[in-house]
Amino acid sequence: MAVLDPDQEHFRCDGMSVVHLEGEIDIATAEGVHARLASSVIENCTVVDLSGVGFIDASGVNALVGAVRIASGSQRHLLIASPPRQLSRILDVLDLHAVLPTHADVAAARSSHAAHALH
Repeated sequence: MAVLDPDQEHFRCDGMSVVHLEGEIDIATAEGVHARLASSVIENCTVVDLSGVGFIDASGVNALVGAVRIASGSQRHLLIASPPRQLSRILDVLDLHAVLPTHADVAAARSSHAAHALH
């Protein structure tokens, strides 16, 4: 399980990017998803909008966890918005909600971020 920086609430965020993902996140696409998220979190705190994702497998979850690690190392936040039911179930089974906290939608993720981040 990924270990996040306990001081992550205190990361300074100068802006927020929203990355919209669509389709399936599986072994064929996970590497590209990871690369896209990694480049985003190095620059800004990032909301990952999964409202267009119909399927995610273990390699997709691994891509998200890897992006969270990069975000933490870059002192940035990565928030998940609109997770598909399947992802919520995987996070429940693997007890990963602390690593990948989810929000109902992008607006809820932005509100949560605004309440916790230093600007």
